[in-house]
This record gives sequence, C-alpha cells and structure tokens, in this order.
Amino acid sequence: MHFAIITAILWSFAGFGSSRLARLFGAAQANFLRLFCSTILLALLAWGLGIFVLPAGAWLFALSGFLHLAVGDVGLFAVYRRLGPRIGVLAVSCLAPPIALVVEWAVLGTVVLWWQLTLAAGVLVCVAFAVAPRERMHLTPFELRRGILAGAIATLGQGSSAAVSRMGYAEVSAAGQQVGPFMPTLLRCASGCAGVFLWLLWRKTRGQAFRQTYTDMLPHRRIGGHPMAWLAVSTLLGPVIGVLFLMKALETTPSVLVQAGLSTLPIFMIPVAWFFDGNAPSRRSLACGVLAIALVILTILGGRIF
Repeated sequence: MHFAIITAILWSFAGFGSSRLARLFGAAQANFLRLFCSTILLALLAWGLGIFVLPAGAWLFALSGFLHLAVGDVGLFAVYRRLGPRIGVLAVSCLAPPIALVVEWAVLGTVVLWWQLTLAAGVLVCVAFAVAPRERMHLTPFELRRGILAGAIATLGQGSSAAVSRMGYAEVSAAGQQVGPFMPTLLRCASGCAGVFLWLLWRKTRGQAFRQTYTDMLPHRRIGGHPMAWLAVSTLLGPVIGVLFLMKALETTPSVLVQAGLSTLPIFMIPVAWFFDGNAPSRRSLACGVLAIALVILTILGGRIF
C-alpha cells in the first residue's frame, strides 16, 4: 500500500501541472497531450532497454488503461463541469474502492481481511470530511441527474480499472513470467491515449468546443511558468512515474487497498494548493487529512499489529 501512497503524492504535483495545462489548452487536449508524450517516452525507453515484450494478459493491462484514463477521466471531467471539482474528487475517491473490491472479489475471489477493510473505510470517511464542500449547490434536477450519471461512469471506470490490472497480473503469474511495472504502464498509457483521441474525434464531429467546457470552472489566476515545464511535470509525475508506482502496488496488493491509498490524493493536494496557489485549508481539512494519513500508515503496518 505504500506504493499507492507514493503514487498519490506524485499525482498531487502532477495534478497541479495538469491544471495549468488545462487552463492553457483545455482539459481534453491537455489530457491527450500528456498521455501521448508519456506513451512515446515509455515506448522509447522500453525499446532502448530491450524490454519491449508483451506480457501475458497484455490486453487486460490495455483495458485497464482505457477504463481509467479514457472512460474514468472523461466521466470525471463531466462531473467537474456539472457538480464542481470537489464533489467530483469526493465521489471518485470514496466510491472507486468499493467497486474495485466487488470486481476483484467476483473475478479473482480475493478476500480482504476485516481490519484492512475497517481501516480502508476509515480512510475514506476522513477524506470525505476533509474535502466535502461546505457551500450548498444550486442545481436543477437535470444537471443533478447528468452529474450523478457522469459520477457513476467515472467511479466505475476508475474502480474497475484497478481490479482489471490485478487480473492482468494474475495472468502473468499463471504464465510463470516475471514482469515489472514498465510494460503494464506503457500498455495503460497507450490504450488511454487512444481512447482520449477517439473521444476528441467524436466531440469534433459534433462541433463541440473543448476549452470552454472545462476551463470556465477553473480559478481565473495568472498562469506562471513555461507550458513545457507544466507538461513535463504532468507527464513525468502522472502517467509515467506515478503509474509505474501504481502498477507496482497492484502487483501485490488487493485493488481495494490500493484505491483506498489513492483516495488520499485530495489530502496531499491540500498543501500543494496551499503552497502554489495560496489556498489555505480549513482546520477540518487539516485534522481529517492528518487522521487519514495516520490510518493509511496503520494499514501498512497492520500485518505486524493485528
């Protein structure tokens, strides 16, 4: 689970870079750009290192990337647009782990210990209290229904993605192979990039603009730094290094625990936003964030205690 926490920390900085790219190019184009650069970089590294060999269950790793980076992220952006970013983060953080648990149990029969489930649930509750919006939402019934549907798509995509990756590693184990996280990461990025590209084409055929659909809800602040610097941060810490650690976590840890670890991402984004944007957190956010991290540490060390 400690690899999942490292992933969450890396993604908190990558998310900051991605938000800058989204303000410059629009979310859809920025997401495609970082996935495209990640795929090219990972492919060149795999070729240069001589490890460009498809593992057993390659299609499962590709499906995992499509579910997470294409289906899940498209749904998440729709939630951002209709219900706001904090509701979107809250929904995915708290609902993706149960979905991962159900899918992996149904397919692989993975059983999680009672104390692991209890601590993981405690982490989700703390995250919910830390990032829950305090203002009332004034939404029409139509907007609310569309937002709930988009949230369901996002959570199903991201929650099932982790379980599908676990299925891929089960295929690798059954074949007696030794596969590190590199090729699964490449397969995830490539399929996610292809999925986002198809979505862009579909939106293009409908004549819909991308930039205006997402950047209107972003803070209107001056965007500092060079675009290439933000692209490097978003690409390297997100789909490349971050996903490498994610796949390392999924190699040995049940997906529900990995998703619970990843759910701390909003917690780690609090100090990042505080440092870079000056958005001071509330005392509730700080207290619940500290408690969530403590529960994650307890989950990591739980095998020696329970």
